[in-house]
Amino acid sequence: MNECPMCCSALQAIDVAPCFDCGHAPRELDECRQGAHDYYVCALWDRELVLCDFCYADFGSYFPDYWGMPDGPLPDYPLHIVRDVEAPTIAQDMYCPTCQHRLAFLLFLQHARTRNADESSSGKLP
Repeated sequence: MNECPMCCSALQAIDVAPCFDCGHAPRELDECRQGAHDYYVCALWDRELVLCDFCYADFGSYFPDYWGMPDGPLPDYPLHIVRDVEAPTIAQDMYCPTCQHRLAFLLFLQHARTRNADESSSGKLP
């Protein structure tokens, strides 16, 4: 994929730490190399995503409308850990300089917004 699924900007190949949310940040790359974080494969909205211990703990701070849910108070997202990431390493992913996220996160975000918009319009979300 050469184009961002959210904004259609050109994607750039970069090194990333395992975390889908902050893994593109240079500081996170350094912290991954130093073994400063644990990483988890998590499940949410019928998809898996990888989060570091910090992003996992902070996930509830995302406003619901960011994920395509109705605006309102911060919900208790049904995020749960499936397993630990064994031997986390630096890998390559694509990055959108406009959205400032790596492709793995952007694909999860796209899925979440589509899924949550569909559920919201069908009355399955509060």
